[in-house]
Amino acid sequence: MDYVRWAERYDIFYEAAPEGELEFYLNAIDRSAGSVLELGVGTGRIAIPAAIMGHDVVGVDLNRPMLDRARQKLGDAPIVGSIELIEADMCKLDLVKKDFDLVTIPAHTLALVTDAESQLEALKRCALHMAPDAMCIFNLFYPSDDLINGEPDEKFLLGVIEGDEPGIRHVLTGINDFDTATPTNHCTQIIETLDSRGQLVDREELRVEFRYLHHEQVLYLLDKAGLRLIEAFGDFDGSQLDSESEEMIYVCRLA
Repeated sequence: MDYVRWAERYDIFYEAAPEGELEFYLNAIDRSAGSVLELGVGTGRIAIPAAIMGHDVVGVDLNRPMLDRARQKLGDAPIVGSIELIEADMCKLDLVKKDFDLVTIPAHTLALVTDAESQLEALKRCALHMAPDAMCIFNLFYPSDDLINGEPDEKFLLGVIEGDEPGIRHVLTGINDFDTATPTNHCTQIIETLDSRGQLVDREELRVEFRYLHHEQVLYLLDKAGLRLIEAFGDFDGSQLDSESEEMIYVCRLA
């Protein structure tokens, strides 16, 4: 992934995040009423609002361009709590503080770890940094048969986002290419910027690879990582996880 280019457009893409996702994580942070560790903090899309609300947040990301963008966004933000941004690999994380009240991996970030051993290690690192009564929350996309076996070159709409300037729109689309042997999705995400007349003024293609997991595989990893499942949801409204779900949302505690 070209994280310099991704950092420049990350916030535009996540304007089209699943409905209720941001509120779900901010509500979880509010309920924890303690310190928060966010793995894969990106540009601070969740961490900065949480710190503005008065929470103490440590955000970790492997990619400096993302963290640079987050620091730019901090600027004069009215931070009531605190926020610390750390450049580190979540699969090797070893902070001095080991008693966070909540650890999160939002936005399908665990799937960006593209081998099974490293995904397990990331979850072990979550457990390592949790206080005895802490929770760990993360979400992944649901790898339905229809999704995995879809046409590899078929473009799908992610969303249409209004730009900062009047009349400007960003049309977000994606193209999946699933390799079931790996199992990996070699995804292309496209942002096309249109002016008020609908004319194309900019187009950017960004590539990303996800190692997808089925529910049973997630349960296996949780067990090996020393975590126990408390709840699993199929959407950010708290609905049941089933074959019609698009999300897999996990709430865990230490085993």
